Amino acid sequence: MESFWRISDFAKEVGKHPNTVDGWFKQLEEKHIHYVNRTENGEKLYDDLDLSIAQFINQQRANKWALDAIFDSLSHKFDLRSAPDEETSMSTTYGTLGVDLEQFKVEILAAAKEIAASHIKEVKQQYEAIIDKLPEPKSKEEERSERMESIIIRRRVETTLREEAVKSWNQKPEEERVKRVGFFRKEEDWGKREEFINQYINERFEDRIKKVFQL
Repeated sequence: MESFWRISDFAKEVGKHPNTVDGWFKQLEEKHIHYVNRTENGEKLYDDLDLSIAQFINQQRANKWALDAIFDSLSHKFDLRSAPDEETSMSTTYGTLGVDLEQFKVEILAAAKEIAASHIKEVKQQYEAIIDKLPEPKSKEEERSERMESIIIRRRVETTLREEAVKSWNQKPEEERVKRVGFFRKEEDWGKREEFINQYINERFEDRIKKVFQL
């Protein structure tokens, strides 16, 4: 039987502060990666899938992974939840642009009523022209394609950095790369190697992404 939690109890299951856990899932929704179910009054209700995702994020953060890198890897490990159907592509797109379309329309009508009757038609036409110039909302397919392209680019950057890190590790002196096992045998210090690789990626990931996207 599937379990459900509100944020306070859910955070206890994860072992982190509620604000931290809530912040993770807010970012996932803002990036259109994964959405949390809501009750009828709009309160978030976390389930077993959300718990698995949160535990994975917590584990990778302990391994010093950057949040963006963790988020990009989620689609390869989990069957993520899409946005509810009622959240249309149009409202999502205008929200991203910082334009509340419905509020904008209300303000147009309110302004028109305050102007003399002889100018109402002219003013309404002017504001309607502004609305017509707003960019067309992207389709769900276009949004998914852009998200997928972003994920692929981030994965390529991470892979390139990992290859660089491995090469840099292999160039280190042997005494830094190996550990003694018993009296006569030495072997690669895999724990130290992985820590070095993760730190190498985390320190360079943000700058490398900015260069790729020309930010």
